[in-house]
Amino acid sequence: MILIHTSIVKPRIIYVFRHFFYHRLGQEVSFTSDVSTFVAHSGPKMSYGDVPLGNEFFVAANGLLIEQGINPVDISVFEWEGMPAFFATSEKSQFPFDFFAASFYLMSRYEEYMPYTTDDLGGFKSEQSLAFKYNFLDLPLIDMWFNRFVAVWTNFFELPSFSQQINTAELVVEIPQLYAYKYKTLFRSFFEGLYDLGSLKFATTFDRLMVVLRFREDPLVGLIEQMEAFRSTTVSFRFFALYATLGVHDKSLSVFSKKHQQDLKSLSDYAPTAPLASFESTQKKQQLKQDIDRFSGLIHRPIKAIRQHKLVLRFPDTYRAYASLGIKHDYSMQYSDISGFRASTAHPFRFFDLGEEQETPLTIHPICLSESNIRAQQYARKMRQLFIVYKSRLKKLNAPMLVSLTNETFNNRSKNATFLATLKKLLIHE
Repeated sequence: MILIHTSIVKPRIIYVFRHFFYHRLGQEVSFTSDVSTFVAHSGPKMSYGDVPLGNEFFVAANGLLIEQGINPVDISVFEWEGMPAFFATSEKSQFPFDFFAASFYLMSRYEEYMPYTTDDLGGFKSEQSLAFKYNFLDLPLIDMWFNRFVAVWTNFFELPSFSQQINTAELVVEIPQLYAYKYKTLFRSFFEGLYDLGSLKFATTFDRLMVVLRFREDPLVGLIEQMEAFRSTTVSFRFFALYATLGVHDKSLSVFSKKHQQDLKSLSDYAPTAPLASFESTQKKQQLKQDIDRFSGLIHRPIKAIRQHKLVLRFPDTYRAYASLGIKHDYSMQYSDISGFRASTAHPFRFFDLGEEQETPLTIHPICLSESNIRAQQYARKMRQLFIVYKSRLKKLNAPMLVSLTNETFNNRSKNATFLATLKKLLIHE
């Protein structure tokens, strides 16, 4: 067991030390503020505070982990061993910065509790983040710091190397609309067709008409057949489907359509499937509960995972609502407009509610790349470069790589063929 000495044991301290020692390294960790207990401990131990007690492993504390509430934080970023770092500390510390407080600041999304200018949907803009401003958004910085910490820790105590998580890849497939044209009422098809015409989308209008008249298959059919390509690989996948009432930002097919219900049920029998929480539910907890209950009733299974449609996260409200409704896993931790690590880590971590000052049972699974990020590269060579940069970086860290796609990724029309072929090569053969 690892023993941590600190002058006062606070929930933030317990949370962040347990994350690294217990969840990441699989080591039991305990805390004490009693010096004699600390001195008597014969196993690995460290002190965390203002000054060392003696010649023990010591990390100087910045102070953030013993504070209460959300306060303005003064951050000065500097370079350490080729990596950005902040919360500089004294020379007596094993690290020149408070690795634990800096990690907590990034993982807790502390900056998203502070006042900020929202985007068009009311979300936090990526360019307002510390990671964007100091050009480390594309780095799993906490994991890089942690690798260095483990090396110093094991060397100090002459411990064998810790076994770490094996690099894995997972596809998170978002389904905001199971089909592009099928199972829609004539009224809805007519007005969506008029909108396409008004937007000069003549090819889309013609395609819609051919599907409605049953001369063509819907462009989004065959998702399961397309996913079969990944069955023989180490790549896993899960679906998040929108199954909610029609709204301004929620274009799900009707929840009353029996055919729609049957096809969603078939999807859930094929692979792990969970709800894509409607945009409306971000402001209405009752709507969120209705989304979850409706989906659970459809697939006849309890709902333990979720993803937020449009990725509009409001801290702490969104995650607090998920946790209160029994959700155990969230797959929404990413920015909608840019690739990278919103919480500066690729590893799953528990959500710490800064409003309540407590760790919750909700585990957050960060996503670093999305379909829109990859498509934005336009050319196959650039797509490959972007993908390989993330894959190789995470492989070195033995960190999981989560990529979010939509069912539009698997659109069967010829205009999508090049993109789909390129993506499959990246995911399967690289």
